[in-house]
Amino acid sequence: MADPISTVRSLCTLAISLLTWLEETQEKEDTLSSISSTLSRICSILVPFQNATRLEPALVDALLGLGDILHRTREHLVLWGSNRGKNGRRNSLRGAVGFFVPAQVTKVLNQDEQQLSQQLIIILFSMATISFFRDRYPIPAQNADRFALRSAKNQEIFNFWRDYVGAKVLYARGERFSEALGLCFGDWLSDAVRERLTYRLDEYRVGGVAISSLERFVGDGSLKQAIEEFKTFDSHPAAIEPHLYEGLPMVVWVDDNPANNAEEVAFARNKGIQVVEFTSTALAKAWIEANEDFLRKNDSPSNIRFISDTARFETDHTAGPGASLKFNITAGENILRYLRGHLYRAPVLIFCGGGIVHTEYVKSYESAGSTCHSAVVLSYIAALANRQKNDDRWQGFNVVTAEVALSV
Repeated sequence: MADPISTVRSLCTLAISLLTWLEETQEKEDTLSSISSTLSRICSILVPFQNATRLEPALVDALLGLGDILHRTREHLVLWGSNRGKNGRRNSLRGAVGFFVPAQVTKVLNQDEQQLSQQLIIILFSMATISFFRDRYPIPAQNADRFALRSAKNQEIFNFWRDYVGAKVLYARGERFSEALGLCFGDWLSDAVRERLTYRLDEYRVGGVAISSLERFVGDGSLKQAIEEFKTFDSHPAAIEPHLYEGLPMVVWVDDNPANNAEEVAFARNKGIQVVEFTSTALAKAWIEANEDFLRKNDSPSNIRFISDTARFETDHTAGPGASLKFNITAGENILRYLRGHLYRAPVLIFCGGGIVHTEYVKSYESAGSTCHSAVVLSYIAALANRQKNDDRWQGFNVVTAEVALSV
């Protein structure tokens, strides 16, 4: 994780970019107006911290709690923009059914607005406990940690957070949360499972876990049951044999400028591989969620593989000019972390140019690699066309060569 000050600055930049995008959006629903109003208040608080050299730990934790919510809101706004442009994309696998609908996007944006408002209150309460801000923000001095804990709607999560994470902890850093899981569940929950669970709960690698993230994971059920199901699913074997399902083998390709990959995509299609292309992380995730059953059944290197750039403008080209919601320098790791956090084993190759120097993160994940060489990508694709599952020369950071036959 980056140092807290840098992370807070990054969140400030993200919040401002979202607010700017919303203010420039001509077609504005009530939900978007509410989000815009809340973001405006958040930005007024965050902007003074852009040049800060030191922040109180309690305030840092409250601000970091914004991370997951802001990133998730950005992705949902991308989906909203895509709906506005062409009512969503089509699922080429199963009867050309649209894989998300406007009502669903509006619903999740409503949830985003509620969580942003709740986190804003936590931040204000944190500031009220710091003497430097008391004169500037005349609000009752209450304990932000108590409010954060009370925000848990699930009693089991409330008890877990109070007893194992800490009643005064606003935001559990990754190591602390992993230790809390170990204390609560013991050796029954292995280090590997705890690590993958952290991928799931800290999806955007802000640096820890908020109560809201844990509640989203558990839903209306039991914390213990949710973790048991996660552990059980993690132990399931991957699909072993190549299948003859329609659409296989398949490459899922995420890049904000598909023209960059025209030659490689043509090569894949000439090999009989279906290439599904997306221009944003949000669209790719929505498609993955809509096709979960298909992807789970065929989750093998011989069936499905992913390719992504490492940084991109998170937008949908159909939303019109100037629709970008921020240049996302961590886009490649976002999709990789999402897949591993949701227990997909499919290979992921990061294909980029100068951004290759920022792709060392692939070394932290299973079955992942990065390259700026087209030959490596072609070899990776050819191995899929050959329905191979054990090729690994493409794995690792900044791979230069991959000795895989290009003929089928």
